Amino acid sequence: MNRVGVIGGGQLAWMMAGAAQTLALELVVQTPSGADPAVAIADGVVLGAIADAVATRQLATQCDVITFENEFVDLPALSHLADQGVEFRPRLSSLAPLLDKYDQHSYLRDLELPVPIFVELDEAAAIALPAPLTFPLVAKARRHGYDGQGTHLIRDQAALMDCWQPGGADR
Repeated sequence: MNRVGVIGGGQLAWMMAGAAQTLALELVVQTPSGADPAVAIADGVVLGAIADAVATRQLATQCDVITFENEFVDLPALSHLADQGVEFRPRLSSLAPLLDKYDQHSYLRDLELPVPIFVELDEAAAIALPAPLTFPLVAKARRHGYDGQGTHLIRDQAALMDCWQPGGADR
């Protein structure tokens, strides 16, 4: 393995590129903007959205293996590429339970690993907060949350209900 593709071109990919150089590996990033941090240090760049499977196919033609900067990928589209022989590390089957935060917590709980108390809420369930939850609580977006994005401290019932209003807290 000499060329590693990374889906994503942000700070993590930038750090991967520095580490790849010390290991004599070439790093090619797939990223939506030529101004993303990893572009400056990567050995190659494929410009395309993170969830753009066509761009990932192009990335695959340049790399021995593809890895991920984050979990904001289109797993079904990547599965088609894997079926055609594209190597992903970690394997897509390992990534699948981690894409959705509720599924991730359920997966870890089922492995008997410690996780905080969590429940799946919809608007109807939020009207009557299920036991054992009490305020304040933390609401997290199921998908695409990172670095505090999609994470909200909910102090009372009104703030919880705001999660379902246009412009309210991310779900």
